[in-house]
Amino acid sequence: MSRFYDCITIRPDACPPDCKICIETCANRKTKNNLGAVIKVVNESGKSHGVITCVQCSDPECLKACPSDAITKSEADGIVRIDSELCSGCEACVDVCPYGAIMFNEDEQIATKCDMCNGKPVCVEACPYGMLSYEKSRPVREYLCDEELLSEGVPFCPGCTLELAIRFTLRVLGKDVVIFSTASCSAPVLIGTGASSLERTAFYGCLMTNVASSAAGYARYFKKMGQDVTALCFVGDGCTADVGFQPLSGAAERGENVLYICYDNEGYMNTGYQKSSTTPLGAWTSTTQVGEVDKGKTTHSKYMPLIMAMHGVPYAATATLSHLEDYARKLVKAKEAKNRGLSYIHLFAPCPTGWKLAPELSIEVCRTAVETNYFPLWEVEDGQYRLTYEPKNPRPVKELVDMVRKFSHLKDGEINQIQKQADARLSTIKKLAEIC
Repeated sequence: MSRFYDCITIRPDACPPDCKICIETCANRKTKNNLGAVIKVVNESGKSHGVITCVQCSDPECLKACPSDAITKSEADGIVRIDSELCSGCEACVDVCPYGAIMFNEDEQIATKCDMCNGKPVCVEACPYGMLSYEKSRPVREYLCDEELLSEGVPFCPGCTLELAIRFTLRVLGKDVVIFSTASCSAPVLIGTGASSLERTAFYGCLMTNVASSAAGYARYFKKMGQDVTALCFVGDGCTADVGFQPLSGAAERGENVLYICYDNEGYMNTGYQKSSTTPLGAWTSTTQVGEVDKGKTTHSKYMPLIMAMHGVPYAATATLSHLEDYARKLVKAKEAKNRGLSYIHLFAPCPTGWKLAPELSIEVCRTAVETNYFPLWEVEDGQYRLTYEPKNPRPVKELVDMVRKFSHLKDGEINQIQKQADARLSTIKKLAEIC
């Protein structure tokens, strides 16, 4: 079983220019190994900066480079620690750290680094702007089955959220699943390569027009045979909102025992980044060009999760990969609810290639989409709506727009329109939560 550990996450290059509160707090922490601050400023500019500290690598280069065995990684909590009594001061760990996150104390002539204050990081508590957060893995680990059901090596693009999505989904749902999907970015993995399968579950390849109906037929067969097998549709937004919408709508109306997950990358990414019904206003795609004549997509996106909720299905929800505990809990609910009819999860899954996004920012874009209410997290269970996460201090949608190059041509007026739509959708969900 792969290990999941706690970690400190930091919003990149977003700290106010004059703020050093986390560094000052770290320097004054009350621990026996305190040799000064082990968090530092990076990418400083006039408008903002970022900070960095040890990321607690799963396979630490510093540990392998240390000649005195002073560095260890705990099996219990995953924290990489330096034993000051064993450190020889050779600086090998400082040299090999790819993040520059190991400090060298000149007075003591030994290395020092973040140990996350043994599970209570003072920097996170001190930050008044919410730039740092402490992510605990135990609530997520409790949802996972022991077996990894997807091959470790798969042919996805760097930073692809689809890989994490299908990998995590299977770890939560378990092996008693038949996956139904169609031609898409996921096809080479789910169908397999040559004579080899890349996942340890059954797979049924469909056309874009019959995914939901095919899954419905198999679900009826399993039910007749008395087998508790999950018919899982794992499908992109083009098939869900466009080509395959009628069969999906029909399956929802009939109450078919299917779990349907739409991974929404806001376009037909596998065939050249064309627009789909979920492509947002103003976005560049290969069919909504940006130039002297065209300025990106001219209409707002179709709000599929609410459309599916309005079918009266027993369970519908939104989810994304920056909030894995929320997604895991919703997968469990959807799996249980599919015995009472179709259950639906709309998964926000940005595409680094089609969005012109740096691969390392994929999850940060997911998080920013939630924190700006561009993609609010909510669920409806047997007609009862509720937000499952609400940002304490919502950020403007412009912060998300600025991260993604498919929006780089947008002016303030166009960004304001996207903001208004985000506000309106959130308001709708809140009102539904009040009256339903």
